[in-house]
Amino acid sequence: MSSSDTVSCPKVGQAAGRSSTSLDALWVSGARLVSQLCGIGALLIAARILSPAQVGVFAMISAIVLLQSKVAEAGWSEYLIAAPRGRELPPTLLYCALASGVVFTLIGLCGLAVWLVWLEPEGAIFLTLLLLLATIVPGTFIICQSGVLVRARRLRDLACYQAVSELCGLLVTAGGLLLGWDIVALAAGRCCVVLVALVMSTSFARWLPRWEFRLTVAQEASAYSARLLMSRLIQFAQSYGAEFLIVFSIGVTEVGLYRIASRMVGAVTELISEPVRMLAWSYFSHQHGDAGNSEWLGRLTGLMLAATAFAALPVFLGLAVVSQNLVHVLLGDQWTAAAPVLVILAAARGIAVIQMLNEPVLSIIGRVALLPRLNMLFTAVSLGCLGIAGWIRPELLDIAIAQVAAAVLTTAASLHVLQRGTGFRWLPLLRRILPAGLGACLMAATVGVLFHVTGGFRLLPVMELLVGVLVGGLVYGVIAWSSGRALMAELSHVTEPATAPRA
Repeated sequence: MSSSDTVSCPKVGQAAGRSSTSLDALWVSGARLVSQLCGIGALLIAARILSPAQVGVFAMISAIVLLQSKVAEAGWSEYLIAAPRGRELPPTLLYCALASGVVFTLIGLCGLAVWLVWLEPEGAIFLTLLLLLATIVPGTFIICQSGVLVRARRLRDLACYQAVSELCGLLVTAGGLLLGWDIVALAAGRCCVVLVALVMSTSFARWLPRWEFRLTVAQEASAYSARLLMSRLIQFAQSYGAEFLIVFSIGVTEVGLYRIASRMVGAVTELISEPVRMLAWSYFSHQHGDAGNSEWLGRLTGLMLAATAFAALPVFLGLAVVSQNLVHVLLGDQWTAAAPVLVILAAARGIAVIQMLNEPVLSIIGRVALLPRLNMLFTAVSLGCLGIAGWIRPELLDIAIAQVAAAVLTTAASLHVLQRGTGFRWLPLLRRILPAGLGACLMAATVGVLFHVTGGFRLLPVMELLVGVLVGGLVYGVIAWSSGRALMAELSHVTEPATAPRA
């Protein structure tokens, strides 16, 4: 073998490794996309058959069980992934995880028994809660198998079982709803997801160790799990704080309206955030060697913020414009009250979308330790705004507006942290974002005029919605093509040295 061959082989191996990692990332992103689509699909089917009050009841029941699951599952998978290489995985960990699941299942059953004696819930509600509680123990087993797969870098297997289980769950949910199972169909779909994931993850990971219990391992793993528990509780509070406030101050019908609007906006957010996050990580990680160049870092951060605005502004503003038609087409007339909530939540998510750049930017500048504190601050601000709104006037729209106020405050904090860390300049950033904002406003105005004009033609609602989306997309596409090319050219120029071959 020649010397040139020996030099090139490591480069070929590195290239193959990068290609494999990229494909794995695509598989995981695809699985998340499938999961989002299945979740929103099940919710839309349920909205067509169930009432807002029934959806609200299920949302609160599932949130309570989800909280128990989050606590029971916290840390076990991460402990497995972080375990030292070259050693046998401790079987004690699996049995600690299962014991945690059993404990929280028993707590849930005790609460269910008290509820049954004192309040005598309806049969459908009782059965739904019972089915959801039955998923806690298998969930802890699945999370351990997932940790084994991630540790072995078998992300495609992980993505495969996640996507397949979600698809099976969607089929069961849809079938149950059509058969008249009420909210039990949603719980049955969730049970199907867990059952399929249990079988597939176990067949992939094959981690079924013999019984063993070591107190030192149990103590170490429990301490590790406890450290991660707080972040899980913070995430839960941020995601479900509004629902709990609504149910205690207004009622379950409003929870159903809010939950539907939130899930629709969340699905759109996921479609935007995942590509932007992957692009940001790609650009910033590939330029790691230039991280000390503050001028370069500030310029790249400003360009990424502008590119995120170009991607997000038309989507969320367009969602707000077509909200009334979208709710009418997808959900039906009984959900009309969800349209204003959808508009407000779309505005909140659109404002907060740049926060997804916090992680890659803070990581590249070596300040990743700020992330937990930022998350705690964001959660405190969100819950504070919700609490103030509930105290002043507990109305559904006011609680949604509180989310906009929280988004403004947390986004301002994010921009402050990013500006301090990278030194990006405000004036060039605003100059780059201005075409995106003007284009999105022009798009919204065009679609609004179109809906006003076509209102007299009595088109089918779905046709009117499609025409509005196509015309709006065409208007913004022309504007983005004319004004966004310079932005993308500058972004390519800034990142070109990372991909250029080095001598």
